[in-house]
Amino acid sequence: MSVGDVIRKVRVSSRKTQEEFAAELHLDRTQLSRVERDARRATPELDQVLARKNWRIALEIMDERTGGYISNILHDLPNLDLHPAALKDVLLKEAEELMASLGGLVLARHIDPNKRKEIAEQVYHEIRDVVEKGVVMLGVIEEEFGLDRERLILKHEMQIKNGER
Repeated sequence: MSVGDVIRKVRVSSRKTQEEFAAELHLDRTQLSRVERDARRATPELDQVLARKNWRIALEIMDERTGGYISNILHDLPNLDLHPAALKDVLLKEAEELMASLGGLVLARHIDPNKRKEIAEQVYHEIRDVVEKGVVMLGVIEEEFGLDRERLILKHEMQIKNGER
């Protein structure tokens, strides 16, 4: 699925015309149409506007623009239960697996390098599992509780700058 496909799916599921959806994004309808049809790649500025609109669009943009570094787990697990309670259980399980893997990570250089690399790869995969499912959980929580993502992002960044996180 492309960014355009996800945008169209989000727009249709919200029962909006291209005209209405474009107006909400402060875009021209023809510009939105070209992006939906993948006839035009969104600019970085448009990516930001689109990503603010919906977490599914943001996730697809991250997957496409990072070459899968932050991947859209919904492609690989299309039947993933998106109920917050189900996602919470999945995320807790993934976090526990990550903690166990991190406990086995040996950073001492005198240990067999092949064994260190094998353990590091396992940790890498566990981190990806947590990140991929965590990003979906963020989006689901936003929807479920009507959270203001932009406000929360600013708050989180401020907490980091102030050493509170």
